[in-house]
Amino acid sequence: MNKENDEEIIENTLEINEDSINKKNIELNDFKKQKNFFNEKDTTKSKKNSDYSDGSFNLKNSQNVISYPASEIIPQKDIDLRSSHFPYCIVWTPIPLITYIFPSIGHTGIGNSSGIIHDFASSFFVSVDDFAFGKPTKYIQLKLSEKEKYDWDRAILKGDNRYSMEEHNIFINNCHSHVAYVLNQLNYKGKNNYNMLSIWWMLITKGKYVSFCSFIKTYMGFLIVLFIIFIIFLIKK
Repeated sequence: MNKENDEEIIENTLEINEDSINKKNIELNDFKKQKNFFNEKDTTKSKKNSDYSDGSFNLKNSQNVISYPASEIIPQKDIDLRSSHFPYCIVWTPIPLITYIFPSIGHTGIGNSSGIIHDFASSFFVSVDDFAFGKPTKYIQLKLSEKEKYDWDRAILKGDNRYSMEEHNIFINNCHSHVAYVLNQLNYKGKNNYNMLSIWWMLITKGKYVSFCSFIKTYMGFLIVLFIIFIIFLIKK
């Protein structure tokens, strides 16, 4: 009798343990499903917010599948003159000697969503947060759509990748060309035919001077050259 009771107790214990194990397995599987679900959400979210720093994305394809809710758009930041950060801006500064003779010709860059300036400074080199020839004296802060803001930084990185492999030529492939390429990637204002001349004209017609001192800095060299020419003319006369 004792033996039968013992066997029955052992059998019941095994059944209880088996039920417990099955229950734990079910809970574990549920936990894994939940974890995978949230991981997928996190992966999707991080993918949307990533920098795409390799520049290998296709903006035209991505526009067909990505929605652009306002909550994901980087907010418009103010221009910070102290740190020379110009968010969503085309910036300009004089080039020594060249601007002294031709005041409308200078060096151009473009500010990302945080205001950090990217500029095609020389052959095979795009400078970041170190604007060639000094701080900007003139700028245009572009009015962008939500979609354009969403793609802004990625378009700049794509431009950087392209022009870091380009040879700089002051007449046909220069800093203005780099900025034009970025605007073309965005299809800014429905256009994709920007070039160095259109960027130059934008800066002339829509550019704002950072300050009165910046205005003086822009034209001081030119005025000095005119003064020297005037003095030489008086002496010869």
